[in-house]
Amino acid sequence: MIYPEFKYVNVAVEGVHNRKGIYDISKLGNPTGKKETYCTYFRYDDEMHEHFQQKGTVSGFQGKAWADWLPIDIDSDDLQEAQDLLTTLCRNLQDYEIDINCCRFYFSGAKGFHVMIPSAIFQAKPQQDIHKRFRKVALELSKGINIDTSIYDKTRIFRLANTINSKTNLHKIELYPFEATALTIEDILERAKEPSEKLEIETEYDISEELSEVYQEDLQKQKENSKTKVRSKICMSNLMQGVGEGERDNVGVRVASHLKQSGLTPKMMWVALDEWNESNDPPLTTDELERIYEQGLQDYQFGCHDPILKQNCSPDCIFYKKEWARF
Repeated sequence: MIYPEFKYVNVAVEGVHNRKGIYDISKLGNPTGKKETYCTYFRYDDEMHEHFQQKGTVSGFQGKAWADWLPIDIDSDDLQEAQDLLTTLCRNLQDYEIDINCCRFYFSGAKGFHVMIPSAIFQAKPQQDIHKRFRKVALELSKGINIDTSIYDKTRIFRLANTINSKTNLHKIELYPFEATALTIEDILERAKEPSEKLEIETEYDISEELSEVYQEDLQKQKENSKTKVRSKICMSNLMQGVGEGERDNVGVRVASHLKQSGLTPKMMWVALDEWNESNDPPLTTDELERIYEQGLQDYQFGCHDPILKQNCSPDCIFYKKEWARF
């Protein structure tokens, strides 16, 4: 176990609001078959133990935490849509050269899927703001996907594998990546009637320097820069010149998101997006452009490590860093 001093977790049994005490994770029993059973995915050291003894709650904890896995939660009222989004996430992971066979995939037992990514891939370490850094990495990996960002809380509890969702009476089950993305929804629901075995996965993987940089970035400096620097990106200027068929959807979402982050009102965004579309060869239909416009109104953020923006990167951009060595 990495960082063995971070051995404490908080659990909830028979409901998210029925939180129990702080427990040594190595001494927890097998939760298989229990209903509505949860555990913090972050682990804590003696500082949390002392905090709980004094406060009687994990709330307000300001100390360090650690997690072996970065969770990504994909939910939708339409399970087929959730599965399609999961497939998109897998492509995103592969764009970052992450072997999906070293990740754990779960059907949540209700409306979606959970993916657990080894945090060592981006060289995570125990920190006070680890939850904020996890959120940054998750957003970087889930471009074009609506994920539940509320889980990036330092004391958030997460449903345990093989426990039962009381609303559906189905288990949260582990699946291989190809099963999670290729099985029919009916087959997955049928499997979830019973608990699953813990699967053997790849334990060797390469470190992602790009994600490590995202994780390690100075959060305060990033916050200050966002207030003082003009958001002018050469990559976006290039993409605003228009693109060809096959690129319009992916580029359009990035253009729309950039327009929103630039401070344009929704009406101004539409005018600018429509002008961009006129430069495409051929232009998108009105219905297609409206869909991209709606996506742009969401809180998507495409950073410098986004695969499409990287292709249009320039060493003259104010955001470019020499250590990236792209040129």
